[in-house]
Amino acid sequence: MKTTNQNPIIEVKKINGSEFIYFTFKGKLLEKDAAKAIVLWKNHLEKSNISPPHVWNCMEMTGYEPMARILWQNAMKELKSKIGKIWLISDSTIILAGAKILSMFTSFEIQAVKSEKEITNKLQLKHN
Repeated sequence: MKTTNQNPIIEVKKINGSEFIYFTFKGKLLEKDAAKAIVLWKNHLEKSNISPPHVWNCMEMTGYEPMARILWQNAMKELKSKIGKIWLISDSTIILAGAKILSMFTSFEIQAVKSEKEITNKLQLKHN
């Protein structure tokens, strides 16, 4: 299910045969957008009995409001048992630094990559 007019767009996508909860961020993540997205995120996770891996595609993200980051961190802590590995797609040093900080504060495994193709390649290597 794809939700439009939403930042981020949240959908379930298959990559290399595995299902991911896939987030596409565009522009600046505002506090109000983060709050709406967290509700949708929780709905996606309620439907699952497993802890699915996530992809956060931040290639078109320009930044985030401080309160958006705080809401996001709090949601991550709340949903920790339902979230698998997080793949972060970005080439922004600011977003990558933010992800490292998030990883430290939340103890999530966050793997930074520069493209979805890189995720596919790493998953194929893992299975070979």
